[in-house]
Amino acid sequence: MTVAESPNLMVAGIGEMVLSSSADAHLVAYGLGSCIALAVWDPRTKVGGLAHFMLPAGPANGSSPVKFIDSGLDLFLQAIEARGAMLSRCSVKAAGAAAMLTVGGGLAIGKRNSEALESALRDRGLNLTASALGGTAGRTVQLEVADGRFLIKSLSSVTEL
Repeated sequence: MTVAESPNLMVAGIGEMVLSSSADAHLVAYGLGSCIALAVWDPRTKVGGLAHFMLPAGPANGSSPVKFIDSGLDLFLQAIEARGAMLSRCSVKAAGAAAMLTVGGGLAIGKRNSEALESALRDRGLNLTASALGGTAGRTVQLEVADGRFLIKSLSSVTEL
């Protein structure tokens, strides 16, 4: 198993989301530190989405629609539903939220991101079906739209959630 490099690669940069219903699409978020990648996939419609959240809260920003969890989560979930997914049957997986910065006791951005995401999902009646949150190492993640596999690459290993 490797994180793919292919012509069908769709990259979610910081504050971005990518969506697809193409079976050959690979949705990727590179270099997650304290950021969180949220993958949502509907097994019936084979619609998948990946959002790359940077911070727990902040103002809505049209150029970076999912930069902040509080203002971007609904936008992301609405975009998934607009593609034909039904949230009640989706797998919802997340990775990231590492403790990357420790300045004078630490800003704990990763931990704050994790808590904000889990709370926001709960408020919307959703729960993570799997997660790899926390730790101190950066990650790259990939959602395989064909089958919903969520791959996590950290240092020299690739695992599946």
